[in-house]
Amino acid sequence: MRALFAPSPPPLASSGRLRPLDGLRALSILWVVTFHTAWFSWNLAPSTYFALLHADWLLPLWRGDFGVDVFFVLSGFLIAGLLVDERERTGEVRLARFYLRRFLRLWPALAAAAIVELVLSPERAPMAWATLLYVSDFVPVVKAFMVWTWSLSIEEQFYLVCPWLLAAIAGARARVRAGVLAAIVVSLVVVAAIVVARGPFFAFDAEIAINRPFPAWARAYDALYSKPWMRAAPLLAGVTAAILHRTPGVRRAIAASRYASLGFAIAIAAAAASTEWRLVFGASRVLEIAYLASYRAVFGCAIAYVILFVLSGHPLGERVGRVLSARALYPVAQLAYAAYLLNPFVAMWTHRTFSARLTSAGAAMALLLPLDLALTFGFATVLHLIVERPFMELRPRA
Repeated sequence: MRALFAPSPPPLASSGRLRPLDGLRALSILWVVTFHTAWFSWNLAPSTYFALLHADWLLPLWRGDFGVDVFFVLSGFLIAGLLVDERERTGEVRLARFYLRRFLRLWPALAAAAIVELVLSPERAPMAWATLLYVSDFVPVVKAFMVWTWSLSIEEQFYLVCPWLLAAIAGARARVRAGVLAAIVVSLVVVAAIVVARGPFFAFDAEIAINRPFPAWARAYDALYSKPWMRAAPLLAGVTAAILHRTPGVRRAIAASRYASLGFAIAIAAAAASTEWRLVFGASRVLEIAYLASYRAVFGCAIAYVILFVLSGHPLGERVGRVLSARALYPVAQLAYAAYLLNPFVAMWTHRTFSARLTSAGAAMALLLPLDLALTFGFATVLHLIVERPFMELRPRA
């Protein structure tokens, strides 16, 4: 199984130092897929959907959209790491090769998924160009082609900016580079606060579930959920973590600190708290704005610390890393991109097919969740083997 899915391993992977990130990627895509099972339940009977929406035991599924933020942190960490390592090794970054590798890694599978969308939803074809050119995050949700590709568009826009950003701060010490990136994150939080205040948007607008009239939900989606200035903080948190990880003093400090484990616990708590808008529901307007402006940034920074902690050599971090490095998670991680592209198709089909037979929240989850998982990763395997992997083999060597 491992040989079937493994492309050329990333730097340091053979030593196991980056294997925990595969596990983190696998858990993230599983979180997103299970979230879609809950989210697409609006296809079910209204009573069943609202029962799912208000079931406390399903709250972790409804928060699965934060799996995208985990992906953003991982992308920032891995892509910045590749660029920093290349510059330190060769004195430059070959941008043409970098962009070609990104194109061959992502676009062919996206094009294949777009063909599926054209067959299933031809009425959305007029906006297909926005998805294929990675600007779908600027298309209103009601008009978007493959709505979920907003996150891929943000990633591609990040790939355009990241090499130039790193080049601009390349000559500075690690502490200065991290400070510049932190200042950019703070600036993004300020921008987000202005967007929230002018909206005006409120705590419940952080909820991605359709729990309010659709026009109000769509307005919040377009302003808060899918725009790059609202979602870039986790990417920059990952970039900052990549720089700090390559600073021996930082790794040694985390590995030897008696407070590093406490920091890990605080990061997990902060990440969990940032996903729950109900903590500020009914609070003062200032606190509400502060939450909506910063919750993605807080979550991203918390995940970035978790990555640093796991890779630092700290005893507890190593134990967590061994769990994340489980072999069972590796194929899931390799299929993450294909699963991301295809899962909404699967979820829409399963929900529409079985909606008439499902009248209780428990029955809906018992049937749809395993079915969505099995079909998603089954089709993802096919896409990976016949599209993703062949084009990945064409990439110039890093």
